[in-house]
Amino acid sequence: MPNITTMSKAMRKKTANIPQDVLVRLGFDTAEYKFISDSHTFEKLVEINDLLTTEQKYAIMEQQGCHKSGKMDKESKDFGAEHSDKSLAEKLELLSANADAPCMNHDGTISYAVRCFVHDSEKILDSCHCLRGNYKEEFLAFAKEHPDKIPSFMQFFCGCCAGHQKHHLQNRLGVKLRLKSVDISSEETDRGRKQVFTYEIAE
Repeated sequence: MPNITTMSKAMRKKTANIPQDVLVRLGFDTAEYKFISDSHTFEKLVEINDLLTTEQKYAIMEQQGCHKSGKMDKESKDFGAEHSDKSLAEKLELLSANADAPCMNHDGTISYAVRCFVHDSEKILDSCHCLRGNYKEEFLAFAKEHPDKIPSFMQFFCGCCAGHQKHHLQNRLGVKLRLKSVDISSEETDRGRKQVFTYEIAE
């Protein structure tokens, strides 16, 4: 689940290239910043999303991720170790048997569809593990009051997944990745359209 305090730390790093005036507007300009108001989580994420450039957003999103340890981490590292002698194409082929498997694009980037993106707040809850937890009631109230802001909120909220999927893909594939784009798939499912994270191989 996205952690706004962690985001503020990532945004203060020089490599994020976030202008000081933007940090000041967000209140992130001090190392003592700590986000403590769950009731304003959604408004804050929309504010961050709307103030940053696309490149800045991706630089922050790819550093997030709340499932970088535990069982999933062990499984991804075990897969990487077991298949370390195989080519990237062979590793992706082995992963292709899983649902929502990563795939290689014609330009050499790697895409991963992680969840559905819909404008209907009830369907978003049906497809989003994070929002079904402690944030459910707060999200429904936010969606009812600001239905036009749902797409802006969901992009940055789901950026947490961009971070942990990058982490596990790197372990499985044995390559360094950089988040290149976040798109909405053209394919319709019964729960909406999937959000697709595309990574490029970093030099």
